Amino acid sequence: MNPFEFQTLDGAKPRALAGEEVDVLGIGVGPFNLSLAALLAPLGGLRSLFVERRPEFRWHPGLMLADSSLTTSFLKDLVTLADPCSRYSFIAFLQRTERLYSFANARFPTVRRREFEQYMQWVCASLDNLRFDCEVESVVRDGRALRVTTSHGVVRTSNLVVGVGLRPTIPACARPHLGADVLHSSQFCTVRPALAGRRVAIVGGGQSGAELALHLLGLTGDAAPAHVAWLTRRENFLPMDDSPFVNEWFVPQYNEHFSRLSPERKRDALDTQRLASDGVTLPLLTAIYQRLYEITHIEGRTGHCALMPGRNMANLHRADGGFVLSVDDGTGVHAPLHADVVLLATGSEFQMPGALESLRFEMHTRNGVPELDDDYAVRWNRPSAARIFFQNAARTTRGIADPNLSLAAWRSGRIANAIAGTSVYEVGTPPGFVDWPHGAAPQAATQQLVN
Repeated sequence: MNPFEFQTLDGAKPRALAGEEVDVLGIGVGPFNLSLAALLAPLGGLRSLFVERRPEFRWHPGLMLADSSLTTSFLKDLVTLADPCSRYSFIAFLQRTERLYSFANARFPTVRRREFEQYMQWVCASLDNLRFDCEVESVVRDGRALRVTTSHGVVRTSNLVVGVGLRPTIPACARPHLGADVLHSSQFCTVRPALAGRRVAIVGGGQSGAELALHLLGLTGDAAPAHVAWLTRRENFLPMDDSPFVNEWFVPQYNEHFSRLSPERKRDALDTQRLASDGVTLPLLTAIYQRLYEITHIEGRTGHCALMPGRNMANLHRADGGFVLSVDDGTGVHAPLHADVVLLATGSEFQMPGALESLRFEMHTRNGVPELDDDYAVRWNRPSAARIFFQNAARTTRGIADPNLSLAAWRSGRIANAIAGTSVYEVGTPPGFVDWPHGAAPQAATQQLVN
């Protein structure tokens, strides 16, 4: 439950769902649209409303493990990098909840995800432009505006902002078996599969897979699994690259540079940069290694865990009351791996919301993903006065920072400025320490070097 009373900072109760027209309607109240809602709140001339189908704000509840932490700085919160003086910053949350001095003295290397969820719940309780338990059913054109039908009535708007998050990526071989014993990592804490005395396979070597591995290895006594197998297609369990110059990929200047690259160079860059966002934090890898040491050398248990890099789950089928994974090691040889529970830490992907189906064919898309302009508004294939903005749908066009918190406030500031029609927030592209190429084609750049 949300520990914060649902009222604004000024004590006003949240208003009812607007019944006629708003300037901005947001679909989904996750971190990204919550960021925009907070930045729009001080703009008195704009009527904004954000609706969310869930009854309350939750942030990845299915993977809210006790020790899970942010992989980025708390300064990259909902608002600070667009408005450092905002009343909705993480620092403001610490002050308002009387924990600022204690937080400073605790010297946490990073923030627990549970506390960051509390911060975002506090922001929700501080805003009056949110409506929970309200599902969007359809979006259609209505003259120069959009008519949005929700479970609580109809709203008209000229600016729609979509922030419904990504959907879990499920390997095709696992789809027929989804349930209490075969599930995506994003459902782990909500489904709570039975683990005691059972064989568990984790598929995926990124941060989510590592968090699950440490959690399972930490279970002891009667609660412990009989065996844990952790698979990854990568050549090893590799760390997230959090070095300073790699973090230059998560700043506005690089975002602008990436947007000018050709589609081929974008694909190459995303592949090269994968471990900057999809690796495992070094403290977590260290904790897993230390736990393996304890299990093996102090507790004297052997054969409890199998770490299996360079392996891919090629198939999955039921057998003997459990499951058999067909594990491919890249040589064409498939070895069986028996498991009772299969946890899929296999990432997530964009999916166009069903409510936008009537407008999908009016959008420019590439591989099913909408093409967006510099303000994150969709590019229509015909003139349109109405605009639809997308949050977290531009990884392939704007770079690896798009799904992360790193540029959330900056992107929301860009969207807020576009909606307001003026530069309310200073969200340009300040210079960094790296001089990225200025969009020259490879052949042209080579010729310049020759000359």
